[in-house]
Amino acid sequence: MYRGLIIVFNSFENEALKDFFVASINAIADVEICLVCNSSSDKDFEILTEIAEQCNNANVVNTKRKKSNTSSVRAGARFMQNKFNLKHLGFIVGLDDLKILEVLKDYMQHQETIVSLIKVEKENKVVKSAFLKNLFSVQEYLEKIA
Repeated sequence: MYRGLIIVFNSFENEALKDFFVASINAIADVEICLVCNSSSDKDFEILTEIAEQCNNANVVNTKRKKSNTSSVRAGARFMQNKFNLKHLGFIVGLDDLKILEVLKDYMQHQETIVSLIKVEKENKVVKSAFLKNLFSVQEYLEKIA
């Protein structure tokens, strides 16, 4: 497994969607997933932990207090870099629960195309170097494909 995905939740607004998240995450079996709880709410952290417990490829990072989306993505990236050897690490941030599910569905369908685009950009040296060189916005790449 060499792909990872960070999903930042600023709040988990619709607890009824929990089963849909479990099904979506389990459907992406070849990707390690980090659910970042960017909320001071213990309830949100508990919901994300319950989701992760039902998935073989998911972990939870709790920022313990609300941070910027960039800081939350970095927290997830540090966790993923320390735990896994990933070549590609995408992130989904700044969306509500339903939109995250839509982006996950699109990511499942287009992940090979996204990886191909990243490889082309690396060859053309468009991708940043250093710590975050393998980090990319899933939303931005889905817009490039559309």
